[in-house]
Amino acid sequence: MLSTRQLQDIKALQELCEHHDEIHLKLNWEMLRNRKDGQDDLLHYQDSKLIGFLAIYGFGDSYELCGMIHPDFRRQHLFQDLFHKAVKSLESRTVNKLLLNVPGSSTTGKKFAAQTKAVYDFTEYEMKWNQTRLTSDSDTVRLRTAVEHDIETIIDLDESCFGVVRADAESYTKRLFKDSSHGHFMIIHDGKTLGKIRVQRMERKSFIYGFAIFPDFQGKGIGRKALSQVVMQEVKWTDDIYLDVAAANQSALKLYKSSGFETFYSQDYYHYPIS
Repeated sequence: MLSTRQLQDIKALQELCEHHDEIHLKLNWEMLRNRKDGQDDLLHYQDSKLIGFLAIYGFGDSYELCGMIHPDFRRQHLFQDLFHKAVKSLESRTVNKLLLNVPGSSTTGKKFAAQTKAVYDFTEYEMKWNQTRLTSDSDTVRLRTAVEHDIETIIDLDESCFGVVRADAESYTKRLFKDSSHGHFMIIHDGKTLGKIRVQRMERKSFIYGFAIFPDFQGKGIGRKALSQVVMQEVKWTDDIYLDVAAANQSALKLYKSSGFETFYSQDYYHYPIS
């Protein structure tokens, strides 16, 4: 479990690195704040100052790595050391896939990924709502708070819409519900549960995740109406509304753009050979 001081140090280092490199790091703060132990976070202090950080994020048998080094302490192989320690720590676990998360505009991050022999896998876009006027149709499409008996449906949606390995989807979803039951919504159309969407509020910002409609019901306007409802709900709290979408999902990208979202920045994912 990360201490309050460690979380503050990580946040300060993130802000410093982002400003210096003109990038955006995806550190999955909800997961960092809900760590159960310290085995997934590698912190390097020097003279009581945090100068290096690397996080391991587990999604079932799939893992992601994301980290940073203080600009004044680079070219000292510190990140390589943290990386090798992280890979070493995964040897005792079942790992089917390991991804390196690199900001799309980070030349140093891409260079490091190339040095590890990791292969480009996909790009994820972070998008921000531009305050376009939206309308909602709650007569045919509505949202309800997800409960425990929805977990199997959520797993089905992750598997059918995102191609997530079922065991990974199950592990991740159950952990999310265990950590917090807030922000999970099911999408209902004509009395049937056809999709899901998740909202996280943090630092006066809203983040939309895991938005999915069963394939047989896509392209019928259900997703657009559900997204509009979520945005109209969140805009009562903040104008800073964000969501993520993989570059390969062109239909979702088109839907988000037509709903007033614009690309804010991107994250590149590289597949690291673990054997």
